[in-house]
Amino acid sequence: MLREGEASAPHNEFLHSALLYGSDDEFVRVATPFIEQGIAAEQPVLVAVPTPKVELLRSALGGGVDGVSLLPAEEWFETSARTREKLARWGRERETARARVIGEPPWATGSEAQVRDWARHEAVTNIAFEGMGVDFICAYDERVLPVEILEHALHTHPALAGPGGHSASDRYEEPDEFCRRLDSRIGTIDGEPAAMLDVDLGELRRVRRLVSSMAGAVGIPGVRAEGLVLAVNEIAGNAVVHGSPPATLRIWSRDSEIVCEVSDHGAGIDDPFAGQFIPPLGGIGGRGIWLARMLCDAVEIRNGDGCTVSIHAVAPGGTAAGRLDRPQEPGVDFAEAGGPAQRHRQVQLRQDRSQHHFHPVLTVEG
Repeated sequence: MLREGEASAPHNEFLHSALLYGSDDEFVRVATPFIEQGIAAEQPVLVAVPTPKVELLRSALGGGVDGVSLLPAEEWFETSARTREKLARWGRERETARARVIGEPPWATGSEAQVRDWARHEAVTNIAFEGMGVDFICAYDERVLPVEILEHALHTHPALAGPGGHSASDRYEEPDEFCRRLDSRIGTIDGEPAAMLDVDLGELRRVRRLVSSMAGAVGIPGVRAEGLVLAVNEIAGNAVVHGSPPATLRIWSRDSEIVCEVSDHGAGIDDPFAGQFIPPLGGIGGRGIWLARMLCDAVEIRNGDGCTVSIHAVAPGGTAAGRLDRPQEPGVDFAEAGGPAQRHRQVQLRQDRSQHHFHPVLTVEG
């Protein structure tokens, strides 16, 4: 159990802390000793923060340090679900008793759906990393973030980090309670949709063509557009197979964002963690929402008078918190990520040899 001022948990305990800071100096005064303690204990350290803070930490540490990865947040963070899986893989690959992480994602403050998506990520992280020996500080800049996001930090982190060490957060909520409360805030989308289509299994090809066309119209590039097409196809197939008719696709297009909403008249999805964890390979179902979360900027589920799943994607230069068109690390494999229609869709990684980068490649038959 965490004690006042304690900087690290036992070797097999996950410590998830929020650092709310009001100046660069305050950030450095907390982050630098946290990193130095990891170096002294020979613990690997990963830091993914905005580029100016990378430079501040590099200066405070006297340059690069073995065992410490200082990465610009703009390159590390992708979609919330994909970032979480990448970080979990990094933690599992470390051959030490404990590891340390500092992260500060680029919050998409102009999008309520994306803010909620990343807040859910913070809550789900407490479950996803349970039992892993990781000390994780999530940094929040009080100078630029709205009060709502700062409040989310207090409710999703069991501990608070500060210059005096760590202390328990008296506002912390259990992840399921927090996610349900957040889901209750999801409202309907304003304005008439730009396109609407009744969906059945015979219409999925038309669904894919429509989504692809509208994604291209707002400037979403090839790989990300293909990811959105695959995600909507999976959710639409789920609505037809598991929901109750009629199933309907509605699409809104605004500025650089496209929102695809699939609804049906079924009982809805009661699980507040639907699609947040990798489904078992041998299991039936559960892959569609997980895949959508991995590929798109935000995915939200609204129950009541049926079930509605909203999928958000933003073009480069828009307000998305993470990007799939950024360089990817090898090892993320969505092979066999088929949905109810089972059309042998695959997502794999291809190496761009000229840039030494890995990019997701989606193959969608039909």
